[in-house]
Amino acid sequence: MAKRIAGITIEIGGDTTKLTKSLEGVDKQIGTNRKNLQDIEKLLKLDPGNVELLTQKQKNLNQETEAYKERLEKLKSVSKESLSKEEWDNLQREIVDTEQK
Repeated sequence: MAKRIAGITIEIGGDTTKLTKSLEGVDKQIGTNRKNLQDIEKLLKLDPGNVELLTQKQKNLNQETEAYKERLEKLKSVSKESLSKEEWDNLQREIVDTEQK
C-alpha cells in the first residue's frame, strides 16, 4: 500500500508530515483487525453457532470499516496543488484501492 504514496508530504492539523506516517496508525489497526478476524474465522469453523464469536466478528468488522473510512478521509484530504502529477496519480490509485476494500 504505502509504496504508491511514499514521499507525499501533506499538512494534517497544521503539522506537515508524510502521508505514509499519518496512515501508519490506521494501517496498523487494519492489520490487527484482519488478524483477529482470521482467528475468529478459524474458531467459527469449529463452532459456527457460537454467539460470542459471532459478536466478536461483527465488532471487528465494524472497527475495520471505521478504520478504512478514516484512511480514506486522510487520503482525500490531500490537495492536488500540493503534489506533482505522478504523486497525484499514485494518490488517486490508493484512494480507489481503499474505496474498494
